[in-house]
Amino acid sequence: MIELKNVSFKYGSDKKRDYNLSDISLRIKAGECVVVTGESGCGKTTLTRVLNGLCPNYFEGTISGAYILNGETVFSSDEGKPIDIDEDYEKSLDDIGMLAGNVFQDPRSQFFSINTTDEIVLAMENRNFTRERMNERLKEIDDLMGIEKLLDKNLFKLSSGEKQKVAIAAACSVEPKVLIMDEPSANLDTEGTVQLRELLKKLKTKGYTIVISEHRMGYLKELADRMIVMRAGRIEKIFEAGDYNRLSDDEMIKMGLRVLSEIPEFVPTGRKIGDSPVLIVDNIRFKRGKKEILNSFSASFYRGEITAITGENGVGKTTLCRIIAGELRQQKGSVRIFGETIQAGKRIRDCFFVGQDADYQIFTPTVLQEVTLNTDLDGDEKEVEDILNRFDLWEYRRRHPASLSGGQKQRVILAAALLRNNPILILDEPTSGLDGRHMRVIAEYLRNVAVNGTCILVITHDREFINIVADKVLNMK
Repeated sequence: MIELKNVSFKYGSDKKRDYNLSDISLRIKAGECVVVTGESGCGKTTLTRVLNGLCPNYFEGTISGAYILNGETVFSSDEGKPIDIDEDYEKSLDDIGMLAGNVFQDPRSQFFSINTTDEIVLAMENRNFTRERMNERLKEIDDLMGIEKLLDKNLFKLSSGEKQKVAIAAACSVEPKVLIMDEPSANLDTEGTVQLRELLKKLKTKGYTIVISEHRMGYLKELADRMIVMRAGRIEKIFEAGDYNRLSDDEMIKMGLRVLSEIPEFVPTGRKIGDSPVLIVDNIRFKRGKKEILNSFSASFYRGEITAITGENGVGKTTLCRIIAGELRQQKGSVRIFGETIQAGKRIRDCFFVGQDADYQIFTPTVLQEVTLNTDLDGDEKEVEDILNRFDLWEYRRRHPASLSGGQKQRVILAAALLRNNPILILDEPTSGLDGRHMRVIAEYLRNVAVNGTCILVITHDREFINIVADKVLNMK
């Protein structure tokens, strides 16, 4: 179904810049489920963009090699010669889109409609399907995915898992032969991840060829036919299903990856500094329109303590933390810091909030400027160099943060937050897009920060991360 021959790609027109993909050769059979993994920045997302035609048709750059999709040449060049998009590209983005459906890490970035049904049928409308065929296909997708309860709903009122389902349904609408997914589990809770696995099993049974770029590997065990490990833009290893499923936790950790085994139940540590809480949330109430998000919510948090805040998508975790940080104003109740009731507008002095989407928190043209923004630190200070080295960002210090991979951008924002030294640090899904090695590096760094007296709140569905970093879990329902 898919064949790549010596494909290389680099973004932009800088001839001196290293290739993001180097000499990739790969064959994927029809009906296979292949997972592509590796440390952040290894080239996984770029590989998916080559497969769906976005590189170089949308993300400009230099590409060479050959790509054959379903037996038809998409592009081809001889002996590493760069391809001219106008002359050597034989398939349009529309041609590729009819064969290869696409699901991005953040489904919001691919939605065009507000209504879920409109979104699912949009690609069919664009290709002049008859209304009768659109209704038939909508019924087929519902039978396959069980999405009847999601039809004719406002997209922006759905949970992350529900949005993911709609995105997959939309990608399947024109009956492509291939589904390409970029970290589909990144923002899903445990139940959503289980539902995603069951859906992938159904799609595989239906004969779809599935290519998944992913860090969280456990849910794909016994499902993926092969695991492709990338490093520095190259394919480092390929594991067949039998070998992949037998990999031990130690072997996965040695490769810098997430573990495959079942994550054990969390055990509280009891670690904290002092007997008096630094942060008290007392009887908080918050409504959005007629929907009650928080009702008489109370909790206490201590210095030196890392609290993991969990719960299903849409239960109110982010709303709670935005209230604590002063981004939202509660309608009832109070937030006390160091024993004093602090109004929303003034809580920013003590709290630093890192949101889910790193792109919304990038303000400067270089990584170095970003991590030192609003601090008393000079860009050449030892502390700055130390944290950038620890997070494998020092070599990118003069790069624009937006040019980095998703995992690298996440680490830039985390480094910026940790250098602020606020007494309360709040992180919303900090391991989204992070590989195993960097997840463990950040967990260790957070532990060191907590030991020095910081109160840390982490919104997360990542059970592997919770087990190695958290002192207690606050589960919201």
